[in-house]
Amino acid sequence: MQDDALAVDVSAMLSPYAKALGPDRAGYTNHVIRVLLFCDELWERAGGDGDAPSRQMEYRVTGVFHDLGIWTDETFDYLVPSIDLAAAYLEGRDCKDLVPLVTEMIDLHHKQRPAGPPDSAVEIFRRADAIDVSLGLHRFGLPIKDVRGAMRAYPSRGFHKRLIKLTAKRTIEHPTSPLPMFKW
Repeated sequence: MQDDALAVDVSAMLSPYAKALGPDRAGYTNHVIRVLLFCDELWERAGGDGDAPSRQMEYRVTGVFHDLGIWTDETFDYLVPSIDLAAAYLEGRDCKDLVPLVTEMIDLHHKQRPAGPPDSAVEIFRRADAIDVSLGLHRFGLPIKDVRGAMRAYPSRGFHKRLIKLTAKRTIEHPTSPLPMFKW
């Protein structure tokens, strides 16, 4: 379940945001890695062909940036800031062609209904993030042992507790819009 090259790459991509992430850096890094590993497993179950998602630029960029706006813009309404960060990263690496897909993957990663066919990048990422955020309550067919294995290899380090605190704070401050990132 461990993928050291993936961990090194994710850590390097997050390095410029170390100050913004502060004490949440390790937890967020592990969240990104787990989501990408779950993408690989979901992709494989869907009959994926070619490079696994964790080896594809669009998945890695989506993984790294999908929630980053929480910390860089200090907001729980973070989809647009996260998309902007991902787009800037891709444009800076002459990968503008990936911006539409990465934008869609980030924008729909909290959609409450399917965001496409089970083998689409958008839906695979949506499901993988849901598996991690729910601590495996939602598994989309993945065995619980695989979810637990990823959690052991890359522990939460306070990430899930942080999400609960941010949700509570947002609910108090914006009771009519507690979860602005959710889409139906």
